[in-house]
Amino acid sequence: MTTEELALLHKAAADPRGQIAVKRNPNGSWHGDRDHLQALADRGHVLTLGESMGPHIGGTFAVWQITPEGRALVERSVDA
Repeated sequence: MTTEELALLHKAAADPRGQIAVKRNPNGSWHGDRDHLQALADRGHVLTLGESMGPHIGGTFAVWQITPEGRALVERSVDA
């Protein structure tokens, strides 16, 4: 697991709903964190909730939810 992926897991764990979102860039590309979050989803640490429109025109977000496995990994990393 990369340090970036662990940092994203920590952000999701800190959110009251256990969620983290990445906004699509104006040119249609995604922020690089999306690849890290997809890797976490592939390993079962987050669950992909899909894409949603934000409150502003052109604001599309991809959203993930931390899983119990992801939360346990965060807790173990804090204890280490």
